[in-house]
Amino acid sequence: MLADLLDFYKRYPDILLYLKGIDRASLSPNVIESLDFHGQRQREIFDIAQVYQIDERAELMLRNLSAQMQRDGLDSMFSNVRLPFPAMLLTVPEPKVGEWPAALITQDDNTLYTQIYLANKRGLFPNLLIFRSQGASVDILHSPTFNLSQEIGDDVTEDAAVKQEMSLCFDFLAIAVGMSILFEHKAMLEKEEVFAYPRAERRRAQKSGRTLPNKSIINVRLGELGKRQLEATSHESKVNEEVASNRRAHWVQGHFMRNRAGGISWRNPHIRGAGPLLEQERHISSYEE
Repeated sequence: MLADLLDFYKRYPDILLYLKGIDRASLSPNVIESLDFHGQRQREIFDIAQVYQIDERAELMLRNLSAQMQRDGLDSMFSNVRLPFPAMLLTVPEPKVGEWPAALITQDDNTLYTQIYLANKRGLFPNLLIFRSQGASVDILHSPTFNLSQEIGDDVTEDAAVKQEMSLCFDFLAIAVGMSILFEHKAMLEKEEVFAYPRAERRRAQKSGRTLPNKSIINVRLGELGKRQLEATSHESKVNEEVASNRRAHWVQGHFMRNRAGGISWRNPHIRGAGPLLEQERHISSYEE
């Protein structure tokens, strides 16, 4: 996904005009100026954005927590959380079916901007909208790509774009916020920084006179407590609290909560119940250890 996005915006908007069979001269100067500026700005953001590649199990845990935060109304406090980088590209494993989403999230003081990208076998689909979040307020902005579609008469409506991107926006925003908070809690998530391009590919590029972007990717996976959290989530979905309260010792999932300072805090997963903890309870049959 990263390579596709970098290549797309390196050639934006010309690649978009080519794919749509449009001559620059047929568009108004204002539209061309907006497209050119957007492409330049996107390239600048991608140059500084930290890329996070979230593995399957970490994604599952973060999505569960994302849903919990939105149910508890914590999404109105997202802009109060300081992200580890002013620009973050979040990627998840490519699904076996359906479209493959990614999100670019930038933070300017207490304002968050989220852009959603989709990919499938046919190629990359750039964002049509930009979601500006500040507290409980969310503004929907049109990207120059959306404006181009209106200029040339594409059958794309704002309602259709919102339907396609808005739920993904909030999911990824909650993942970014949750991940940023959990990074501060030992053993919930583990990070490994690697080069975006393998050494062999960098050498080939150097020999051919090309320069690859000096990018790194942070691989995100579950830490030991994160595995306990996923285990506890699985168990809690199978039994109700009345039964669980009388069970033998078991792991209970952690959760996000409001703190007195008006921010979001995290309570680690913990052990509840009587008797010794039986370690075999922590295995989840649908995932590999």
